[in-house]
Amino acid sequence: MSDRLLRPGDKIRFKCGRSGVCCSSGPNVSLTVYDICRISKYLGVDWRELAGKLVYVVVADYVPIPVLRGLNNKCVFLDYKNGAPTCTIYPARPMRCRLFPFIPVSPGNKSVVRVSSICPSVGKGPLIEPPWRLLELYYQEVKAHYSKVMELVMNGGLDPVEALEKALDEVCEKGEDWHWDLKKLEETW
Repeated sequence: MSDRLLRPGDKIRFKCGRSGVCCSSGPNVSLTVYDICRISKYLGVDWRELAGKLVYVVVADYVPIPVLRGLNNKCVFLDYKNGAPTCTIYPARPMRCRLFPFIPVSPGNKSVVRVSSICPSVGKGPLIEPPWRLLELYYQEVKAHYSKVMELVMNGGLDPVEALEKALDEVCEKGEDWHWDLKKLEETW
């Protein structure tokens, strides 16, 4: 079964069944500096404590891509309570996780979203539209993330990992913009 594309006005049946399939299909969740700062704030630790253990960086042609670490093809934040899959950072989960089973296509094409074919809850529950407002916030974060990091690489003379670390210091230190408001994010989806 292949992923389906949806556009504004399209609806699909979906209600999360908390199967944990999304958290145990890789993981391959890329993060923004905002995701990392929200997670570190939620856990009450400096972002550096996540590095290597919970988050790692893949560098591809000068582009540092932070990614959630997996353990036996499961997200490191996936836990089982009473046999049910549970995200231990659910209020601060990354934007990509927040959006699932809706998968962003491109920041340059905001009028289409893919629906994952691996989610067993797709096709069940009420008829809904994708969370377009949350998708827009995600694209804003992605653009801000890559603008900051690539500016530091291309014009700041930093290597990719140093650029990511500097961007993390700047964003996590700031902490007062809308990116930090977990309650606001929850209200969008």
